[in-house]
Amino acid sequence: MRNPPPLTMSLLRPMRGDNALQQIRTLRLEGSKMFEGTSIGAGGRVQFAIVLPVYNDWVSFNRLLLDIQALFPRETFDIVIYAIDDCSDTLAQPLALNGPIAAVNIVRLSMNVGHQRAIAVGLVLAAERPSADWIAVMDADGEDRPEDLRTLVTMAADAPDKVFVALRKKRSEGVSFKLFYWLYVRAFKMLTGKSIRFGNFSVLPRRYAVRLAHNGNVWNHFAATLVQAKMPLEAIPTIRGTRYAGRSSMNFVSLVTHGLGAMSVFSEAIFVRIILMSGLLLGASLIGSLTVIAMRLFTFVTVPGWATSVLGFAALLSVQAIVTPILMAFMLLNNRSALQIVPKDTVLNLVESVIPIYEREAAEVPEQR
Repeated sequence: MRNPPPLTMSLLRPMRGDNALQQIRTLRLEGSKMFEGTSIGAGGRVQFAIVLPVYNDWVSFNRLLLDIQALFPRETFDIVIYAIDDCSDTLAQPLALNGPIAAVNIVRLSMNVGHQRAIAVGLVLAAERPSADWIAVMDADGEDRPEDLRTLVTMAADAPDKVFVALRKKRSEGVSFKLFYWLYVRAFKMLTGKSIRFGNFSVLPRRYAVRLAHNGNVWNHFAATLVQAKMPLEAIPTIRGTRYAGRSSMNFVSLVTHGLGAMSVFSEAIFVRIILMSGLLLGASLIGSLTVIAMRLFTFVTVPGWATSVLGFAALLSVQAIVTPILMAFMLLNNRSALQIVPKDTVLNLVESVIPIYEREAAEVPEQR
């Protein structure tokens, strides 16, 4: 098993020597100025946790921590990292940090559960931390930019009763992905009556994370559960970042499964709409059949030879319009009668170990002035 390279200054950007050092100084200066005049800058220390699902991407994970460290002033923030290791083939290495990050915990799962369930595990663990003011969820590959995390945290500090989600106003994927995403958004809107234009990247108060830890839908799709749970959402426009290293492990099958997971959260709404569409289809079939029969019995209009085919097709549609809602009703009733798997009660069965690879010493915490 090959370990990832250690955390070094060269991992921050493709720069070397003084250029990398200068970039860190610039980011730290921008981070300090960002919070001037806000409720964060005027208050005491702010504590929040970040949930990062990781699968064989520890190089990007290390670079992300350096960027977060540079953007948030250590005089104000205490940040705890929960990296959910979804059974990676490689291992994370101990980090040498010196800034706002108070602790880095690698949560290694006993089996590969996928991106969404890894987020659910992280939410449960982060919600157990009573000192956390907020909990952030983001990817560790760099596509969720640390600069946007800083913006979301700033907005959350001024509106502590809202959940702030990142709305991608500019995407960098290929044409085929954009096409399928466009189709998915329209299909989701038609079937559920809801619109989801954001992903996992978000910042929410801890009390909302506690609610999600008791919501079984979060296993299937985190963003859809935010909508289903009627969280007070506020969308902030962001730009999709560039991956730090490597390539995405998502493929077409994974994307389709991800979309179906979002729809499963609204299975009851989809069931009602399918009943309505089935009723319309049944009505149209009956009207078409009665029209052909009336033409044959009560008029002198010559009924063409394809009338029998039309009647047979209408009868087939009628049977499908009746059987489909009945089958869905049985499935839905069966799911409602079964006990919901609550993430908070299941997490311990999935966690193999929690490895703290970094913890800031108490002496490193700067005094408030």
